[in-house]
Amino acid sequence: MDAAMPPPPPAPIAEVRVTDQFSGDRLTIGGIDSSSSWLWQGQGATQPKRLWLPLDLLVGQMGFQRQSEISGERLEWYGFQLPLSGVQQRTIGDEVALDVLPWFNALGVQVSRTKNTLRVDLPQPQLKTLRQGKGSSANRLVMDLSGPALVQRQGDDLLLQIKVTPGQEGQLRRIGLQTRQGLGGLKLLGQASKLSTLTLKGPWRVVLDGVTPTKPAARRRQYQAFQRALLAPEMQDLIKNGLVLDQRVVQVGVKRLQLYRAGVQHNTSTLLLRPLAPSHAQPGLRYLNQLAQPAKALVAVNGGFFNRVRQLPLGAVRLDNTWLSGPILNRGAIGWDRNGPLMFGRLQLIQEMTVTGRRRWPLGMLNSGYVQRGLSRYTRAWGPTYRALSGEEQALTLREGRVDAVYDQAALVRGVPLPLKGDLIVARGGIALPARVGDGVTINTRSSNPLGERPQVLGGGPLLLQKGKVVLNGRQEGFSPGFLAVSAPRTVVAQDKERIWLLTAKGANGSDPTLLETSLALRQLELTDALNLDGGGSTTMLVANTTVMTGRGITPRVQNGLGFVSESTKVLAN
Repeated sequence: MDAAMPPPPPAPIAEVRVTDQFSGDRLTIGGIDSSSSWLWQGQGATQPKRLWLPLDLLVGQMGFQRQSEISGERLEWYGFQLPLSGVQQRTIGDEVALDVLPWFNALGVQVSRTKNTLRVDLPQPQLKTLRQGKGSSANRLVMDLSGPALVQRQGDDLLLQIKVTPGQEGQLRRIGLQTRQGLGGLKLLGQASKLSTLTLKGPWRVVLDGVTPTKPAARRRQYQAFQRALLAPEMQDLIKNGLVLDQRVVQVGVKRLQLYRAGVQHNTSTLLLRPLAPSHAQPGLRYLNQLAQPAKALVAVNGGFFNRVRQLPLGAVRLDNTWLSGPILNRGAIGWDRNGPLMFGRLQLIQEMTVTGRRRWPLGMLNSGYVQRGLSRYTRAWGPTYRALSGEEQALTLREGRVDAVYDQAALVRGVPLPLKGDLIVARGGIALPARVGDGVTINTRSSNPLGERPQVLGGGPLLLQKGKVVLNGRQEGFSPGFLAVSAPRTVVAQDKERIWLLTAKGANGSDPTLLETSLALRQLELTDALNLDGGGSTTMLVANTTVMTGRGITPRVQNGLGFVSESTKVLAN
């Protein structure tokens, strides 16, 4: 037997590196559990170096406010403010997140983590005094507090994490607010989107604007929000005439998905499908009921994508033949003229600008928050004023087919008026303006898909189903691999041979669906065509002005929506 070979030299010891980054999807804010992604940087369990939370969560579940100034927007909470453009941002899952430690440290907020749960605590202050405005400010209520408080929007209700006495609660009821006290604090029923909130310090205050007296609700059995909405008289009449409203659980693999859906028959004479969007100005976000109520929409879901930080649309919205916002990146969209069937496909808007005696110039975007190098076009549907969206811009205005003004970067930063009948052509990224004052100009547009010629268009993406087959191809529509793989609540517009459907979906056991799982669930329902809309924290369904489902448990603000509107209703511009 041969002698054993000497053992090899020992391998070098691998460097052991303790991770300093932790993440999770559960959150407890002042003892209230919710679902939200978070990212913790730092090795300790109580004192992170950085703490990233979604912007929507800060506004909806804590009371942060966005304030606009000439120099830009700032984010403020109880007097501590930072320019929004100067706050570090990153993406967590499908959400835009900020490092919140500067605010938390300034106000004494305590945080801790265990496994996948983050806990945020702020002691409940005492309500000291209530002051209601007079005259023109009678709808303002000022609450003087002994310290800062968390302000949360839960479905249709506004929760103030404060301590109140029975006498103070009675005072609120005499003002006309319906209240309910619990361990979480004081809940103002039905006020989540009716009241705007402002937090101040010196002294600590929460200011509520929009207080209007309401008649006390009749005592009745407490139903879940969806069941309560179904019992609304206006919905009962529509259900008798063919409207379908239901909720169900669909099994996809090991996941159980909770679906809420509303459907109307094609070419119904009762309800029409309409985009829900502000016709006078696209920048800005609104609660879904603030979009639905002016249009008298009885059922509504959130719509297409938008830039949450800049609050600008990122996709196709066409209302009554007017492009409020143009399509981007050949993404999925629907187009229709009455109530169906809908046209599903991928959509581009091809625009060309021809200067008399010179060459043609392609125009990349129309009324869009999607910023890229080249020429983009803005009309009065964008709003009364255009302000620069990037750091290197110049522009010209067209009236009656001629260039009548040219603007430099400084003027665009201040804001320039958009003509009532005309166009603003913006050049970005060092591109020279293609025309001078006095030049004749023509603009031609056409759609890559016939659906873009319909009077109503709404974009989203990616397409999920066409003619009963899964056609999911997110990369073709410009979506990132991370977006395509993420699990999140979903909003979908779809149809089968009989009906148009508005659907929302989320995990019934805490695990939300991917886009592929959503597609497979829709096939189980025998739907033939389906388009994914904005999801995650934007996912919302409204029935009879009641929020019956939100993706993250937060009442979100969105840029546009989609709703069923009574044909007899005169649609109002909002």
